[in-house]
Amino acid sequence: MAFNTGSFVGKLIELNTSQQSIQTLSGWAIHHRRNAQQIVDVWFQQLTKSPKERKLLFMFLSNDIIQNSKRKGNEFTQEFSRVLPDALSHTYKSAVDDIKTIKQIDRILAIWKEREIFGKDFIDKLQSHRPKGLGKADSDLGILGDTDNMLKSPSKRMRSSSNSEAPDPDTVIRSLIKLERGSVLQDRTMKEKFSTIPNEVWNVQAVEKITDRKRLETLLGSVDSSYDLLSQYRIRLQTEFTERNKVSAMLKEFVMHQKEQLRNVEMRLTEYQGKLQKVQAVRSQLQSHLNSLPDLSASAALEPLPEPGSLFGGTDE
Repeated sequence: MAFNTGSFVGKLIELNTSQQSIQTLSGWAIHHRRNAQQIVDVWFQQLTKSPKERKLLFMFLSNDIIQNSKRKGNEFTQEFSRVLPDALSHTYKSAVDDIKTIKQIDRILAIWKEREIFGKDFIDKLQSHRPKGLGKADSDLGILGDTDNMLKSPSKRMRSSSNSEAPDPDTVIRSLIKLERGSVLQDRTMKEKFSTIPNEVWNVQAVEKITDRKRLETLLGSVDSSYDLLSQYRIRLQTEFTERNKVSAMLKEFVMHQKEQLRNVEMRLTEYQGKLQKVQAVRSQLQSHLNSLPDLSASAALEPLPEPGSLFGGTDE
């Protein structure tokens, strides 16, 4: 399938924090490495548009693409080097009050430096965008451990994923019910409020044609209230978007666990079918052998032989 910008944007919107989601989209991007420039440009555009809690997710994706594409060429390394200084500047600024996110970014840079994915001067340039006063960056600490699953090699990630516990079914069901019952998309009150917004609120050119001061003041009040309403709605949408991502990741983990359990049950079923067949074969052999033996119970029912004396002794007269 040919590369499509709209399709890639859709995949970025659907991207979640699960290892499978990141690996799948990373593999898709690497498959379309001939379009590396377009992919990186779209990645950067969507990074800058995304809410701050999703920006680290974009960095995890770039890390996976960069590391796993090197075996097939340097297209992505070169293209990402164009946008990473601005991307890191933007991401660091958005996380200025989020120490955990900053530390995660530090770890990504540390791995790139340790594995020589980028040169030291380039890494130093990226680190220069780090907020000041937060102490030494982790990239100066040498080789890092495997405490962050997102930064592990694919094989290690898959091993750790298979050993993780599946979400509790009751938790999955409760999360789905809560999500569907509280969805902002089903809020009729908000829809009714939107229907009362004057058309002029959406039309800048129409505003310029209004010359009556009183009408302008009235419209300004409508614009202010509409802005507040839209801001509240956007916040609710963003909250639901985040929650749906969490539930989506939970469902994927749940389905993966069920598939793993299905494989385990199938293997056990095959194993015990084999054992049952062996027992049946032994049972048939025993029955056949038993039938070939003489029936001793029939011999026991015959009359006893006469005593020797009764056969050869004389008769007294």
